[in-house]
Amino acid sequence: MSNIPVAIPEYIIRLYDWIFFYKFVLPFPGHSLHTAQRYRPFFIIGSGRSGNTLLRRILYAHPNIHIPPETYALGQCIRAFRRYRMMPWQDLTYLILSKLEYYPEFGAFQISLRPLAEQLLKAPKSNRSLAYILNSFYLYVAKSQGKEGARWGDKTPLNTFYLDRILDVFPDAQFIHIIRDGCDVAVSYRQAGIYKDIFSAADRWVASVKAAKLFTKRHPQSVLEIRYENLVSQAGLTAKKVCDFLEIEFYENMLESHSFVSEMGDVPLLQHHQQIMNPISTSNIGKGRQLLTESEKHLLQQKIGKYLSQLGYCPCEG
Repeated sequence: MSNIPVAIPEYIIRLYDWIFFYKFVLPFPGHSLHTAQRYRPFFIIGSGRSGNTLLRRILYAHPNIHIPPETYALGQCIRAFRRYRMMPWQDLTYLILSKLEYYPEFGAFQISLRPLAEQLLKAPKSNRSLAYILNSFYLYVAKSQGKEGARWGDKTPLNTFYLDRILDVFPDAQFIHIIRDGCDVAVSYRQAGIYKDIFSAADRWVASVKAAKLFTKRHPQSVLEIRYENLVSQAGLTAKKVCDFLEIEFYENMLESHSFVSEMGDVPLLQHHQQIMNPISTSNIGKGRQLLTESEKHLLQQKIGKYLSQLGYCPCEG
């Protein structure tokens, strides 16, 4: 059989273009965000540098849980799907997968999504939705890491700004909001080189906490709040609390999960994740105030003092 593509008459192409155009300008529901088929993923949210990766490491050690490297593009996928949901299923599938695979940091996944695309194109019409594409993606990644059939989660701090969109796609999703002292977060951001100054880092912390808190107020049953300080000082109790929330069994060896770091894709590759290779420790609690100058403490207090107080943390100065 010849592999040479069959030439399509010009008038057919023109006709298709007009049909495609009217799909956008006339009422047309397009493909759904989700169908009757339900999924129950979980998302670790909150500001970066708050122990998110440590919690991922602990949960990653569970035999039936998989959390891939940070995706970064989930919000873009949802926005693109909403905008182009009228496209043919094949084109829409390629679009969403390209948002994931062509994101610069996707190299940490060390896989190609071509086999997944072929699988998705065969999906029954009753399953065709964004939730189906994304769920298939996470399961595909889990299978590539030897965790076929595992329940999946996501640890991408950027998702904190897309929580309502994520819940629209996965109505049964669960969210774990991890909170850490804003002074420690700001200094950690600067030390990691993610932000050049603590004040920009502090702005990110405030924005993340406010977004997660507002979401929690609207959906209290879907969110569990934990503190970084408790995660490192009462690791067993806090990890069990998380497992109870997710309705999974807690195993003591999850606390010795630093041996799993080499399997976690992006973690070994990124300099600012180097400490995650160490055993759980309380050594970073309060470290921010030790490294700040008096002037920085004063200015930082003016910026985030109100939010520190609301969360029960000490002022930056004094």
